[in-house]
Amino acid sequence: MDLRLLRYFLTVCETGTLHGAAAVLHVAQPSLSRQIRRLEQDLGFTLFDRSARGLSLTAAGRAFRPVAEDLLTRATQVTSTARAIARGTVSDLTVVAAPTTVADVISPFIVHAGAGGVIGNAIEAMPEHVYGAIERGDADFAVGTRIPPAELRSMVLGHAYLWAQMPADHPFASRASIPIEELVRERLIVMSPAHGVRHMLDSAAARAGLSFSAAVETTSPVLAQALAAAGRGICVLSDDPHYDLAAVPISATGGDLIITLFGVWDEMHYAGAQIAACLEDLSAFNAVLYPQTTKFAVPVPPA
Repeated sequence: MDLRLLRYFLTVCETGTLHGAAAVLHVAQPSLSRQIRRLEQDLGFTLFDRSARGLSLTAAGRAFRPVAEDLLTRATQVTSTARAIARGTVSDLTVVAAPTTVADVISPFIVHAGAGGVIGNAIEAMPEHVYGAIERGDADFAVGTRIPPAELRSMVLGHAYLWAQMPADHPFASRASIPIEELVRERLIVMSPAHGVRHMLDSAAARAGLSFSAAVETTSPVLAQALAAAGRGICVLSDDPHYDLAAVPISATGGDLIITLFGVWDEMHYAGAQIAACLEDLSAFNAVLYPQTTKFAVPVPPA
């Protein structure tokens, strides 16, 4: 497949006319028209309906457009990767993680690493889709909370607390931790049942033989924190606190409830050694960011 022809096709799609595409590509319009015909012959189907009113994509053309875009994107990635290998340097690696992890762990680490850091981009994904981004080639490595697939390399980066968050003047705010037996008697602002931290809370309560009724259920961590700051209850999250909320670990049998963070990558990745080194640095950074000062319970991986 001639990538130049794909670029011509996509430019015609973007401009809507052969004349506009020819101007953008700096080629003669008759030549561009011949190249599009050539691409159609190579593919075996018509990309455009041609009429006096201009060009419009056929059904086959609409189906092929995202394929062409993906091919060109991957070709660009191959070129940049080859240049990095040739130089013997690694920069601008892409990490995939859940939104909370990107905000509370990855982004602060990028700032900490400074101009010499190797992470240049971060993709946000739901926890259940994080490792799939590596397998598709959309990211170079991942930071996830689920057990990594056996076919990928992984290391434990550390742990983050499941927090009970409340205003600083709340009686619980000065505690080192809050036993789950006491927590479930409070007005709780919790995430919806599909959310990982809600699964952790429900599982910990069930193991302790406890039940609770949520005062508020929400899909938004920011809203949960806003409601807690307004004095509407205690929110249970893994996110870093905002709105001047105090964040206190939740204790259960064996210690505090925590989330395990895994660094995951493909062993065959050209920058595997650099990814491993980056994850070692991230692990050390996470230990400073979230120091475990007490024993912790066996973690429950978020759903």
